[in-house]
Amino acid sequence: MITKDTWRKGFADGLKTSLSLLKVIIPVFAVVKVMEHTPVIKWIAQAGDPLMRFVGLPGEAALAVVTGMLLNFYAALGIIFALGLSAWQITIMAVMLCCCHELVLESAVIKKTGISAWPILCIRLVTAFAAGAVMNLVGNLVPQLG
Repeated sequence: MITKDTWRKGFADGLKTSLSLLKVIIPVFAVVKVMEHTPVIKWIAQAGDPLMRFVGLPGEAALAVVTGMLLNFYAALGIIFALGLSAWQITIMAVMLCCCHELVLESAVIKKTGISAWPILCIRLVTAFAAGAVMNLVGNLVPQLG
């Protein structure tokens, strides 16, 4: 049965979760906005441009992709907001990060099971970029998406 306590607890838990996510998203967003006024974003964009173009993303998106792959979705989300990507580009990035996220943490967990982390890491990276490339192709074939 849903009572006032259920609602109160749910609201409190939701607020607590929201605050913990904002503690990651807001600082990352702020750092990226500051970095836009330095050559750092430009260097990252130039380095990542060829691979990002392959999946239909601008070079600047490399920062969000790498952050999401190494750390987590929420850090990448702060960068995505700062970059002002289109809905389709965000969708491509979301699919890629669903395939390949938190590599540092998850590789450590895989290693503890006794399995070599390198093959799994390679499979996840290839799958992420293959999914991004397919979505880019679909976006080019169906103009309403891109």
